[in-house]
Amino acid sequence: MSPASYIISCPSCGTSNRIPADKEGLKGHCGSCKASLPPMYSHPQQITDRTFDSFINSYPSPVLAEFWAPT
Repeated sequence: MSPASYIISCPSCGTSNRIPADKEGLKGHCGSCKASLPPMYSHPQQITDRTFDSFINSYPSPVLAEFWAPT
């Protein structure tokens, strides 16, 4: 059984790139044109009030956020 992987399309040339699951959250390079690929997250990331702005400002794709507070 092969390890999990994900497909990311290159924002520059559109080539599909297979990214191993253990590279989650790391930037990569397109196998075709060598342009930078954005980091990919397949699992929820816990972000604090201190890291929220920097994560949102540096992430190039849409972000789905769920907020909660203890009662």
